[in-house]
Amino acid sequence: MAKPEFIARQSAHPTGLLGHVVARIMALDTAAVNRRVLEVLEAKPGERILELGCGHGRALRRVAEASGYAVGVDPSPVMCGVAKRHNRRVIEAGRVRVERGDCQHIPEPDASFDKVFSVHTLYFWPDLQEGLREIRRVLRSGGDLLLAFHSSENPDIAAHLPTSVYELRRDEEVADALERSGFAEISITIEPDGLRMARARAKESA
Repeated sequence: MAKPEFIARQSAHPTGLLGHVVARIMALDTAAVNRRVLEVLEAKPGERILELGCGHGRALRRVAEASGYAVGVDPSPVMCGVAKRHNRRVIEAGRVRVERGDCQHIPEPDASFDKVFSVHTLYFWPDLQEGLREIRRVLRSGGDLLLAFHSSENPDIAAHLPTSVYELRRDEEVADALERSGFAEISITIEPDGLRMARARAKESA
């Protein structure tokens, strides 16, 4: 059964009271994926790490515990508020920040981060390459990017998600956009459940 469009739109950009309910559901639904992503990310002490589309903010705290400093960016004021409440203590300790922004406008200086990761956000980007170029801007040369997403090549997932909200992309499309946006050492692996993990390294600046 396809996800109802009004729920899909809340998943893309939670708002109002329903947005808070969606935040709770997302925290449960994404817990396993976030654990797998963070294992692949391998946050190390001293690294500055950005999560684009931080949502409920639970992954941020785990990243900060491993690296010492994490920043979460999300376009939804509801989700930013949820993430700030969940991370109140580490925010007060100066180890986490949460800012409103999106893939086209990350409110951070150039070359600010050692690693960037994003889970289930590609579907909502208005322009894939523009978003990747903005990520490349905030990554230092040699920094790592990790994207977790569902591909249009998975028909079961594609049938479940309304195309009016979700734009699923092919693996090759994502890999090509990464290369055009200043990334190298690109690989896309497929998890047992069909989830894609795209890894890439920021090229040296020209």
